[in-house]
Amino acid sequence: MIVKITSPYSFLDDYSEGAHPQLLQSLLRTNTVQQTGYGSDEYSCDARQLLLSHMHASDEEVTIHFVPSGTAANLISIASCLRPYEAVLAVQTGHIIDKEAGAIEATGHKIIPVPGVHGKMTPSNLEVVLDRNTFFPHMAKPRLVYISNATEVGTVYTRTELVALSELCRRRGLLLLVDGARLGVALCKSDLTLRDLVDYTDIFWIGGTKMGALLGEAVVVRKELAEGFEFHIKQRGALLAKSRIIGVQFAELFREQDGLFFDLARHANAMAARISAQIKRIGWELASTTETNQVFAVVPTELIGLLEERIRFYQWDKRENTTVIRLVTSWATDETEVKCVHEGQPPCRRCQRLQRDSCELTDPRSPRTPRRASRTTLDSRRSRRPSTATPSAALPAAPVTVPAAPNPISALPPATLITACDLYRKKFPVVNFLHYPSLIADLSHDVPVEPVFLAVLLSLCARFMPESALGPSETYAEYARAQLAHRALEAPSLYLAQSLVMISLYEWGSGRPYRAWMYSGMATYMIQSLLKTADDTMEQAHPAPLDPITYEQLVRTYWCCFAQDCELSSGARQHVALSFRHISVPLPISDADFTFGKASPRLMPAELTRQSPLARNLSIDRGLMIVTRGFDIFVRILRFANESRRGRARGSEPSSLRMWETLKGELDEWRGLQDATVRYPETSAQAHVALGYGELFAYINLVYFMSILFLYRDRFLSVPKSSSTSPHQHPSPANPKDNEKEEEDEAISHLFSTAQHINAILTSLSASSTPVITPYAGFSVFVAAHINMYGTVCPGRYPGGLERAEREKRMNFEYLERLCGFWDVGESWWRTLQEAHRFYETARSTATAPAGEHLTLAGTLDEYGDIRVERPRSEAPRRRGTVVLGSGTPVGVAVAERAESGVRRMELAEMVEPTELHDLEAEMLQWPFIDENWSLGFDTGFEGWPGLG
Repeated sequence: MIVKITSPYSFLDDYSEGAHPQLLQSLLRTNTVQQTGYGSDEYSCDARQLLLSHMHASDEEVTIHFVPSGTAANLISIASCLRPYEAVLAVQTGHIIDKEAGAIEATGHKIIPVPGVHGKMTPSNLEVVLDRNTFFPHMAKPRLVYISNATEVGTVYTRTELVALSELCRRRGLLLLVDGARLGVALCKSDLTLRDLVDYTDIFWIGGTKMGALLGEAVVVRKELAEGFEFHIKQRGALLAKSRIIGVQFAELFREQDGLFFDLARHANAMAARISAQIKRIGWELASTTETNQVFAVVPTELIGLLEERIRFYQWDKRENTTVIRLVTSWATDETEVKCVHEGQPPCRRCQRLQRDSCELTDPRSPRTPRRASRTTLDSRRSRRPSTATPSAALPAAPVTVPAAPNPISALPPATLITACDLYRKKFPVVNFLHYPSLIADLSHDVPVEPVFLAVLLSLCARFMPESALGPSETYAEYARAQLAHRALEAPSLYLAQSLVMISLYEWGSGRPYRAWMYSGMATYMIQSLLKTADDTMEQAHPAPLDPITYEQLVRTYWCCFAQDCELSSGARQHVALSFRHISVPLPISDADFTFGKASPRLMPAELTRQSPLARNLSIDRGLMIVTRGFDIFVRILRFANESRRGRARGSEPSSLRMWETLKGELDEWRGLQDATVRYPETSAQAHVALGYGELFAYINLVYFMSILFLYRDRFLSVPKSSSTSPHQHPSPANPKDNEKEEEDEAISHLFSTAQHINAILTSLSASSTPVITPYAGFSVFVAAHINMYGTVCPGRYPGGLERAEREKRMNFEYLERLCGFWDVGESWWRTLQEAHRFYETARSTATAPAGEHLTLAGTLDEYGDIRVERPRSEAPRRRGTVVLGSGTPVGVAVAERAESGVRRMELAEMVEPTELHDLEAEMLQWPFIDENWSLGFDTGFEGWPGLG
């Protein structure tokens, strides 16, 4: 006899509680209304119509009958279909075989067992057993196949599996019955629908007892089998006089289209998923994958007694030194029983946050003593051997050895973390790999999330959340570094890979590009390993189903690594990367399909061309795909422009026109694939702010305009200049240099208008309370500022003249001032612009001087910064022709200057002989438009692994 004790908390079954309050209220509301009995009451009729509506069926196809229990539903359904000599087939773990006290056999019908696969009936196994039971007429005749969904071990049938089984049954003249005691939780985890059950089964029933009802099951019978079914119900004692009790409850469960029935099922599944995740985190095995509301854990036998003092469960199976236990969640499982996970001593995090004096689920024998400094908790999420685990609360937890750094996340309320998630989604669209519905749901219900992941998230977002009383960003980054350092040799995981991507972005913005590049590389290797494992799994003959949301997160994380590598290493002379169109990883799907977990056609990188219909008119919903391809083009344009510049500095052949045209063609094609609503200025930024895509819209267009700037800057510099023609005088029509002048004018026009577009996008978003304050946006403004300063020297060509150029320059400076308040990298750009500003002011004041007095700046420095190479910091000698900047500091001396913080100042290149001929306009676009000074102030030295020192 099983004695069910109400305390400790029970995970024995999913019917220990009474009824959902909404059902009780409905019963009370209708309690005194007189009704006829035996299933003819109006509430039962109403429930039948609601069920038919959910099944998209009519009463011409099926009839619906209510019975009080699952055993009654099985017994009556089977007995009504079979003649005395006919038998039922069920898998060996089937509920009717050993969980119903021989009820089926008592009706005179034999049960023929069939080997199951993960608790499920398979057509191949069924065929074998059928062939063995054809010794006519000496054997009971197989007539009906019994399956349950969910199965006795918690697995579910897919639509494909049910269809295959149904086709075999019809071919062999068999009836198909589905036991639906837990049908609600099964349908919420499968692609099956109630309509599919109507189409592919003969009888199925919908369980209410285990899904929030006091009692009651709804049996759905195909019309051809329904004759006399009521007599079977009556004869078996299952026809209730007060049938209204079941009718009222089912009507309430299915009142809405996606009604209470499915809400309660989803809750039960979610609670089981949390338990399953917790079991894996502490290092215990799962006997089977958790698909619905049943969890089967392999527990050290020596801990069973201790567990039983805290929770109730079935001991399902005995193994050597271990026991398989079954934990079942229900529609009413208290979330606190699942998420109140203390860490080996009281109080648990939840109780501590709620300021409860005692933790009810904590082992009272555990002393309230401080933890040793060398020990910490599940915050490391590192599994250890089960024998070291100490059970706790509703679920066990295992203390493990990790760094003693305090966890700055543990005391934060979920609301703060959810706010950070929302900020991250908007502020950093280029690293948009998180499935926000799942993450926010976990945080809302206190499902444990990797602390290192949350710490890095806050290191990026805390600067934008001053009202939340969070600590400094570096507090969270330092904790994350320490955790990542000590977990470097762990098996790859998605959370760790994403944490590495995010901390890479943090380190870049903090002025530490070497660390950023190192973390980014680790993330790339880790995500490649995870993708390879996922792809191998899907290629197997009988693959385990891979969650499409998880796979899409892997894909997105890979492409975020790709885009980030472009940001970090653009322009490096030896930047090695696989060509975009040769990468075999599919491109991200749309944000909507990702959010809702919908399957959609995938594009490969090679298919992102005008020839592919799926690649045309890409909307903002495909923003991650768009911006990733944009970064691929941008990085190659920047590298091409830098190599061209170095070639000109050496006096060799400048840029290749063919390569320029190839890159321009790719850029135009990429832009042409985008829907007009994604392109600025065709579409305003405010339109996307309203949809929550303002920052992503900005990134797409910033990448495009930055590519234009570098392409046309190179084109301008590549146009041969005549030493006899002043840069401020237009040649006569007879001048043979007319074509060259036209190219030059076109290039400078593109440069000026594009710099204005960059400023306009960021200004409009800031005015819409959606400021884009990120390192890449700062780099874009840094580049645009040089173009606008150049416009103050050549106002005749600048759209809007000198006044407009000065205004644009001023806004650039104001933006970078704001950026410095958020990201340390802005300081180096700001310092560079101050020096550049003095340079341009000097150029303006000497624009009419003889050519021999103009400045010439060498172009031999690496551009954009190769952070993988330690560059020399030698003092540059002062030479003849040194020009004094506005501050009175000689340019040659500026090379050796250092900021008070110890970081490098900008290095102005050498001066040439004053007698050399010059082109002032070309000089000003040679420097300091963009060179290695973008990374000045960065610590590029190798310090070993951060956090291991």
